[in-house]
Amino acid sequence: MTPVSGAGTALTFEWLDRWWAVLLVCLAAILPLLLVPFPPLVDLYGHLGRYAVQTELASRPELQPFYAYDWKLIGNLGGDILVELFHPLLGLDGAVRATVILTQLLGALGLMLVGREVHGRVTPFAVAAIVMLYGYPFNYGFLNYALSMALALLAFAAWLRLRRGGHEAVAGLWLAVAGAGIWVCHTYGWAFLGLLAGSVMLAEVIAARTHPVRAVGRILAACWPLLLPVIPMVIWRAESSGAAMSGWSLQFKWIWLTSPLRTMWEDIDVGSAVLIWALLAWALLSRNVRYAGGLALAGLLCVLFFFALPTKVFGSAFADMRLLPYGLAMALVGIAPVNVGSRVLHAASLLALALFAGRIAVTSAAYVEQNRIAEAALPALGHMPRGAKVAFFVVKPCAVQWALPVLDHLAGAALARRSVFVNDQWQQPGVNPLRVHYPAAGRFTRDPSHLVQGETCGHSARPRLSRALADLPRSAFTHVWIVGAIAPDFEAPEGFEPVPGSGSGRLYRFVPPASSPVYAPL
Repeated sequence: MTPVSGAGTALTFEWLDRWWAVLLVCLAAILPLLLVPFPPLVDLYGHLGRYAVQTELASRPELQPFYAYDWKLIGNLGGDILVELFHPLLGLDGAVRATVILTQLLGALGLMLVGREVHGRVTPFAVAAIVMLYGYPFNYGFLNYALSMALALLAFAAWLRLRRGGHEAVAGLWLAVAGAGIWVCHTYGWAFLGLLAGSVMLAEVIAARTHPVRAVGRILAACWPLLLPVIPMVIWRAESSGAAMSGWSLQFKWIWLTSPLRTMWEDIDVGSAVLIWALLAWALLSRNVRYAGGLALAGLLCVLFFFALPTKVFGSAFADMRLLPYGLAMALVGIAPVNVGSRVLHAASLLALALFAGRIAVTSAAYVEQNRIAEAALPALGHMPRGAKVAFFVVKPCAVQWALPVLDHLAGAALARRSVFVNDQWQQPGVNPLRVHYPAAGRFTRDPSHLVQGETCGHSARPRLSRALADLPRSAFTHVWIVGAIAPDFEAPEGFEPVPGSGSGRLYRFVPPASSPVYAPL
C-alpha cells in the first residue's frame, strides 16, 4: 500500500509518529495492567492453575496424582510458551503477569505500525483502535487468542513493509514463517493474518481492475505460504473432539454488538461502543477522510464472519464474539485523513485521542475494582492445607450481570498457590495439553462442574447449589469452597465444618462419617 497523499505533511497530529510518542502510547496502553498485582481477567486464574502444572509439576508431589501436562503441537500454545520462558526469571505469577502485559504491548505497537505502513504515519484513529485490545475477548482472559492476534498485527505490518520495498519473495517467506509461528500461538491469529493479507491483495486487484482469473492467481501467489500449518492442523483436529461448530444465536450477536468493550459499567461501556460505531459511520460519509481499501475490507470481513460464525468453533467458546473488536480496530486504523486542514477532521482526531484516554481510565478503574472483588475471596487459600482436595463452587446470580464474572475460575489460584486439587480446569482433547485424572470425583472433576445457581432462581440454566452439594462424592474431597451470589440464609449440609476467616466466600472442612473411607489416589 502507498501512503495517503498529504497525510504526512500537514496533519496537526504529526507528533504521534515520533518514537517518544509511540512509546508513551504503548505505556499508556498497558496502564490498566500495571495498576493491579495480577490481571483480573475471568479465565486467567484458571490458566494460572494450568501453568502451575505445566511448569512446576515435578516439584509438587501433591498435584502429581491428579494432573499431567503433555506438550504436543497444537494451535493454542502462545501463553504456555511465554510462561515457560519467563518462569525461571519471574516465577509463576510474575511470568503470567509479564505474558499478559507483553500481549497488550505488542498489540498496541502492532496497530500503530499497521497504521504507519498504510498511511505513512500513525493517525489518532490508530491510537483509538488500541482500546479494542481491551475488548470482551481479552477481558474474559482469552490470552492465547489475544497474543496471536497481536503477533498477527506485527507480522502484517512487516509484510506490508517488505512488499512496499519490492521484496515480494522475502514477503512470501516471511508469511510462511510468521504464519506458522502464530498458528502455534492460536489458530485464529493465523487465520486473522491470512484475512489481513488477503484483504490487501483483494483491494489491490479491485483497484487495478485485474481480470478475475489473474486476480485469483495474484492473490494466491502472495498468500499461499500461509498454508504451511494446514498439515499439522489437520492432524491436530483429527485427534481432537472439539472440531464441531455449534450455537449460532441472533440474540447473542446483538449482545456482542453492544458490548465489544464490556468491563464493569454498562452505561459507560455501551456508550463507548456507540461512540466507536458513530465515528466509523462518520468516516464512511465524510469528505475529510477515506477508508484504506485493504483495511476496510479486513474490517468488513471480520464483521461478516462475526455474523456467520456460530458461538463455538474447534472447541473454542465465543468464537464469533472474539472477532468483532478486531474488526472494529481494523476499521479505525483504516481511516485515512484527506482534507488535513479541516476543523471537522481536527475535532474527530481529538475525539479519537479522548476515546483512547477515556477507555484506558475506565478499564483501569474496572480492573482495580475486579481485583478488589477477587482479593476479597482469596483469604480462603490461607486455610487450605497443601494437597487438599477442594470442591469449588461459584454461585451465579439468577440474572446475567454486566460486570464480567471475575470469580468464575478463582480456584485456579488455589491450585497454583496451595497445590490443591480443584474441579474448575478445562479438559477437552485438543484445547490444551492439560490432563485431569481423578475418577473418584465423578462429574466434579473439571469445568463446568463448579458453576451453579442459587435456590431462588426461576430458571434452571445450571444445577442448584443444594443439588450439587447433595451429589458431591464427599469421600473424594477434603474441603468445599463457595464464592459468588451466596444467599444470606445459606446453611451448609451436615458434615461441612465452617472455616473462619475465609474472606467474602465460604470455606468448609469436610468431616466424613467414621465409616466413610477417604479416597487416596495411587
